[in-house]
Amino acid sequence: MDKKNRTKKGFGIFLKTIPWPWHVGLGVAVYLTLHFLAERVIPLPGQAPEEVALYTHRVIWKMIASIFQYIILTVFVLLAILSFRSAEEKRKRHINSGAGPR
Repeated sequence: MDKKNRTKKGFGIFLKTIPWPWHVGLGVAVYLTLHFLAERVIPLPGQAPEEVALYTHRVIWKMIASIFQYIILTVFVLLAILSFRSAEEKRKRHINSGAGPR
């Protein structure tokens, strides 16, 4: 292995390099989409087995959307915070190196 090449690799590093406004925007968009799905009214089924199966399918998706609308929003907000902190550290290193602001 080349010890001189110390660039960090990985999915976490990739997520931290994405600008934080993108994380906030994606989090809000996903939240609104899942909130729309979670708030939909599902009509009660008739007696046909196909209708009961479709009702069950819709209830499961509604439950998943109800839970994940908050989890995914929280993940995107945490990623935005990490990305913002990473950008601030990079900016401070750039200023401290004598290069000045861009």
